[in-house]
Amino acid sequence: MEHRVTTLENIVEKHTGQIETLFAKVDDVKIQLHAIQNTLNQIIWMFFGALGWYALTEFGIMTALKVIA
Repeated sequence: MEHRVTTLENIVEKHTGQIETLFAKVDDVKIQLHAIQNTLNQIIWMFFGALGWYALTEFGIMTALKVIA
């Protein structure tokens, strides 16, 4: 009986270590996903900036601003 309890304690310790490792990996994945989200936000805002610049130059608003200045 004592041997079986000792075996179960060893298994629980092993599983505890594995769970800690998995939680550490989850935290790393969250950090990486946050970095990816930031990169996607930069791409989106760059697209909107380029679209705005194209609209300003295409419709001649930049020419009107040059005449005023």
